[in-house]
Amino acid sequence: MSDANLRHAEVAIIGAGPAGMAAASRLAEAGQRPVVFDLAPSPGGQIYRQLSAPQVGEEVMGRDYLRGRALLERFENARLDYRPGSRAWWAQREGQGTTLGVLAGGRSELWQAKRLIVAGGAMERGWPFPGWQLPGVMQAGAGQILLKQGGLVPDAPPVLVGTGPLLYLLAWQYLRAGCPPRLILDAAPRSRYAELLRRPRATWHAGHYLLKGLGMLSALRRAGVTVKHGLEAIEAEGGERLEAVRYRLGGRWQRVGASLLLTHFGVVPEPQLCRGLGLAHDWHDGQQAFVPRRDAGSLAAEPGVWLAGDGAGIGGALNAEREGHLAALAILAAEDEVVAHEAAPIHRARRRDMRARALLEALFRVPEGWLAAQPETTLVCRCEGVSLGEINAAMAQGAAGPGQLKAFTRCGMGPCQGRLCGESVTRLLAGHLGTTPEAVGTYQVRPPLQSITLGELAVSSVPPEISRSLRS
Repeated sequence: MSDANLRHAEVAIIGAGPAGMAAASRLAEAGQRPVVFDLAPSPGGQIYRQLSAPQVGEEVMGRDYLRGRALLERFENARLDYRPGSRAWWAQREGQGTTLGVLAGGRSELWQAKRLIVAGGAMERGWPFPGWQLPGVMQAGAGQILLKQGGLVPDAPPVLVGTGPLLYLLAWQYLRAGCPPRLILDAAPRSRYAELLRRPRATWHAGHYLLKGLGMLSALRRAGVTVKHGLEAIEAEGGERLEAVRYRLGGRWQRVGASLLLTHFGVVPEPQLCRGLGLAHDWHDGQQAFVPRRDAGSLAAEPGVWLAGDGAGIGGALNAEREGHLAALAILAAEDEVVAHEAAPIHRARRRDMRARALLEALFRVPEGWLAAQPETTLVCRCEGVSLGEINAAMAQGAAGPGQLKAFTRCGMGPCQGRLCGESVTRLLAGHLGTTPEAVGTYQVRPPLQSITLGELAVSSVPPEISRSLRS
């Protein structure tokens, strides 16, 4: 690769959510000028999406959304190189640096970063059930994006299904916007609240989260929204689009008409970039997902690479902001800046918050046997239309790993590149083989890490070896 084709950055940051904004702002305040690549058209990430020009106010979104204004203003006033609408579609570790293929404006450029902070955030977990591919069935996060970005609410009361704080937050926001949900079906049983007594210290640290959730739940009940716990199974019914939701509680099937079903089964670290960099991952039993391995103190995954925010393990917006700050301080410390006094209180606050996070993981744990119990016609890979029955048949024929299953069935070969079905495949293989998700692993990620057209590839600076592999 010719050095003339490379652009250089002392520090590159991928993502401009809470972690990326905090890291970039602190580095800029120290006199550095980081380059920030952001997929979105404006900073904020998912949690603070559209905060620079809010479409709905605090009365609907709540205080936590507007709390990000101070961080956003700090980022916008910092002297840095912010590049919105940029997709990091290729990444490779080279010596002590990282080379990135970044697509923006229809053209890809090659960047070499001496130091890299990955702050790519999280994504909602893919959780298959019959009919989840129907129009009218969406993830709750998509519903919240429409609310934040366009001030849009459903035409008719939706049904919300799943487990996790976002489920109740979105329901409360819809209520405040004048469109209360018709029904909330929570997959976690009421018995989960015994965790509050079993973990008194964590309950103490999580007090503010619990009080906020209790307030939302009370408001929903006062408004007449039905909340049912212990969901055992769910099916979306319809021809051309969603017409009804069929669900099982206490062994009994029930049915409710609906034109919109919003599901949420937790969030997981966005996997593509860290796996594309070849970073080691471990199965986190509390988060029920793979998380990239990093040093607990410095947040470094490898020399010259730091991981911050939910992309390195789910911790929430405040934790992401703290980790972005800490990653910046780790870079400054490596350059002999005296920052230990600044880092110590941030580490303490982070440890307290992560104790609370462990309790939330226990309260909103997704059902372990859900996937294997689905009908065999259930699509596991929506991109390629691969059913649970086809995956079971491939495993019976000897597919003993994610790569083999992909070759046998094309599961994971579609536009999402296995983001949504990867965890499902790992869970199914672990159950079939009688082993752990850690032992099974997941798909091997290859470029492109983000979608790129042949036209964009043709006019881009791309290493020959990557170009050949994409065209083959």
